[in-house]
Order: sequence, then structure tokens, then C-alpha cells
Amino acid sequence: MVALIIGSLFNSQLNRRRDDRLRAEEAKAVAAALYGEILPLRQEVAILAKVVAKTYFAEGTQRNPSLKFDETLLERNTLADPLLYRSLASKLGLLEPELVLAITKFHAEYQSVRNWLPKLIENEKRGFSYSVLSLLHPAHEVVLGISPALRRIEQIVGITTPAADPEMKDAIEAIDIESEAFADVISS
Repeated sequence: MVALIIGSLFNSQLNRRRDDRLRAEEAKAVAAALYGEILPLRQEVAILAKVVAKTYFAEGTQRNPSLKFDETLLERNTLADPLLYRSLASKLGLLEPELVLAITKFHAEYQSVRNWLPKLIENEKRGFSYSVLSLLHPAHEVVLGISPALRRIEQIVGITTPAADPEMKDAIEAIDIESEAFADVISS
């Protein structure tokens, strides 16, 4: 009888270890899949942020009249749907809490960029225009704010060459200039 109880306890311990190992492997697979989706999404946003910054500078200096916030800009710059994130949402709980928060914030900011892009298009009926900051702030978070989480996923998955951060120089410059302009308006 004692041998049966000991055998049962030993078997349950083995099952628990196996389940923990399977859960860890599944978490690793979820992290790798989300990593693979985030990289091209943030690259798309970096390109869009550069286009928005260049258009902002072109409109401000009137050096390039072909660059403006119009329907053409909207048509040329569409952002993909994050399909894996939606399909793996139920598995996010397998990841470390910090990763869940960072990945969720990334996707919220990504959606914000998608929502603000059409609002940058001039609309005479509206009577006002939105600042490029409404798009560039979340774009900055999408591209650079996710970097620590990506480094952590690279550690978990075993990626030895970290993904390079996309270039955001023009977008950061536009953020600085527009933020300064807003600060001047507020202090006046």
C-alpha cells in the first residue's frame, strides 16, 4: 500500500515536471511568433514615421510641393493587421508579465498610429488640422519603446544577433520641433 502511494506521488511529480516543460516550450513558441510579427510591424511604422516627418518638413518649408498630407499619402502608407497577436491573445498569459505588458502596449500604440494616419489628411470641413505629434508619439513608442522586450525575447528564444532598431532620426527631429512649437503656443 505504501509503495502504491509513493509510486503515485512520484508519478504526479513527473507529470507536473512534464507539464511545466511543455508550458515553457509553448511560451517560448508564443514569444518567438510575436517577435517575428513585431519586427516587420515596427519597420513599417518606422518608414511611415519617416514619411510623415519628411512631409511635415516639406509642408513647413514648401521645398517639395509634391509631399503633402493628402489621400495619396494615405494610399501609399497602409499598415498591416497584426494577425498573430490576435490569434495568440489567449496564450499571452504564458509569457512573463513584463513581456505581456510591453507587447500589449506595443499593439495599442500600433493601433493608435493606424487610427491617427487618416486624421493627418487635410479636411476643410473639419476646420482644423491635427498635429503630426498625434501619430509620431505612438510611432516612437512602437519603434523604440518595444526594444527592451525584444531583447528579453531574444534571450528567451536564444537569438544571438539582436534585431537592429529602425532609424527614427527624422521622426525624432519632427517631434522635437513640433513639441517646441506647442510649448511656445501654450506659454504665450
